[in-house]
Amino acid sequence: MKILFLLSRIDRTGVTTHTLDLAGGLIKEGHQVFLIAGNKVHQGKSHEEFYNKFLDMGVVIKEFNTPSGNAGKKLFGTIASIIKMIRIIKGLRPNIIHCQSPYLSFVPWLMGKKFTVTIHNTKLKKDIKFKNPTHLIAISNESREMAQHVFGINGKTISIVHHGVSDRYALPLSIGEQQTYRAQSKIPSEKVIVGFVGRTTWKKGCDVLVEAMAKLDDATKDKMHGIFLGGIHGSDEFNWLQKLIDDSGIGPYATMLPFQDPKPFYDIFDIFVLPSRMESFPLVTIEAMMAECCPVRSNTEGCYEQITHGSTGMLFQNEDAEQLAQILGELINDRALRERLGKNAKAKALNEFTIPIMTKNTLAVYEKVRIH
Repeated sequence: MKILFLLSRIDRTGVTTHTLDLAGGLIKEGHQVFLIAGNKVHQGKSHEEFYNKFLDMGVVIKEFNTPSGNAGKKLFGTIASIIKMIRIIKGLRPNIIHCQSPYLSFVPWLMGKKFTVTIHNTKLKKDIKFKNPTHLIAISNESREMAQHVFGINGKTISIVHHGVSDRYALPLSIGEQQTYRAQSKIPSEKVIVGFVGRTTWKKGCDVLVEAMAKLDDATKDKMHGIFLGGIHGSDEFNWLQKLIDDSGIGPYATMLPFQDPKPFYDIFDIFVLPSRMESFPLVTIEAMMAECCPVRSNTEGCYEQITHGSTGMLFQNEDAEQLAQILGELINDRALRERLGKNAKAKALNEFTIPIMTKNTLAVYEKVRIH
């Protein structure tokens, strides 16, 4: 089949990563994949890597100009971009149109085409640009409920398809390779490593994790070291978190590192924490689970589908630093517990959250929206 994704922009977000992973899975199944996305000149050089990854796997990218300037220029630019997208779609004649950016769903709607939409964000609001799809893909129970309550979509035309991640996260680095990464990043080898991966922002709950670490008793602090992997060194959000760490007194027990491939760090982490205030179905939790980290996360969207508390990880009440501190204290001081949870987490991730499983379930939806 010819499968066409519509994406408002290629950037360093979970939506882009999911699109990349799904495209790879579809190509491995023998399908052709095309992508219409906002022009990269508006995204900055830092996103060039993602463009290259799409191109390297064989995705054909067609770009439209992201509207900019004053109101008049934006209106003219929007109309021109819509016309361009319609022309591209007519020329491609895809079998499937998949809107990864819900607010681009009006494009196939204008053309009278069948299409599907993936709801990644449970905070979406009604918007004239969103049009109800032939069949909708929800990534969690919460996104399904949101689609029904906010957009009035019939539950019979919704399928839940969980995100999947590459099984490369399940292949551990050798001890020697781990030691090399530890040395490069000055990560102590004798400590229990508590890791975070993501944007170093308030939304991601970084301050909650810092507060929880500060609440640990001195004996427990001496056993652990925290790694915050994310952000851009010198940026406002990076500096904000560094100040929080310094002011809290956990500076000797924590290290901040700019964002880079998290794969080797998952192999080093003993405990992975995602303290987000808002989420959808975060890929980083699944990546950590696949690497056999003991996962801990706030009870925001998607948490109960990813983690069974006390079996495949631990959950805490959103923003409750005291409860998170209690969980961390228990895990840091109980190696057998965190290793058991890590092994169970890896088994769950391999059974439920791989790219082949995600691809298979997505193809089942495509059969319901196939154009020809």
